Amino acid sequence: MRRFAVGLCVLLVAGPAFAAEAPLKILTPGYGQLAMLELEPLIEKTIGGPVDIEIVGTGGIPERLLKGDKIDMVVTYRESLPAVKDRLQAQTDVAVSNVALAVADTAPVPALNTPGDVAAFLKATPSLARSTSLSGQHMAAVIEKLGLTEEIKPKVTTSGGLPGNLLKDGKVAAAAQQVSELKLAGLKNIMPLPAALQTDLVLTAATVQGTSRARDARKVVDVLLSAEAAKAYANAGLKPVKR
Repeated sequence: MRRFAVGLCVLLVAGPAFAAEAPLKILTPGYGQLAMLELEPLIEKTIGGPVDIEIVGTGGIPERLLKGDKIDMVVTYRESLPAVKDRLQAQTDVAVSNVALAVADTAPVPALNTPGDVAAFLKATPSLARSTSLSGQHMAAVIEKLGLTEEIKPKVTTSGGLPGNLLKDGKVAAAAQQVSELKLAGLKNIMPLPAALQTDLVLTAATVQGTSRARDARKVVDVLLSAEAAKAYANAGLKPVKR
């Protein structure tokens, strides 16, 4: 509603020709939320009109594309798009997300520099929440790689939302998810996994097949590759792609 109200003011000032233009519809998952909302004013300035950035679960984005919903572009996991590639005109990788562990703001912050550090932390923590999405799947693979699946299983809680919220509410002692989503939950003590256990989850901007706003979508991609975007990614716990 906030974005629409702002857009409406712009439409009234711009006149009848611009008033016919609906907001550019963009879907993005929670891990892209902080960066996209920070960049929203710049995107609107660049395309000369309003945008409607809707936050949707990663799995929900392909579903919406397959349903044929009116969407102009998506900014989501590259790994989630192969099944709907025929619904997309173009894809551009814009940022990278990493997986991390977090503890409560008042808890001591352990150093997680090696796989051994992670193993020791997982053994010591009384409870752990992880997501059911790609980051959670990766954390499950890390636990298996460390040979701790059976030992850790009784104290793991899975969440389809933000595991960081369970930590924030004191329901678990630690949470595993993407850095950006842990930051979205308002957590401060966030520790990325060491390189030997890390994975790069790629944020991709894709124009939807059949949109009449392909030119505006391209302008959005330019924004997402800009220096301003790099700053927004850093604030959100993401990293720009290397080019």
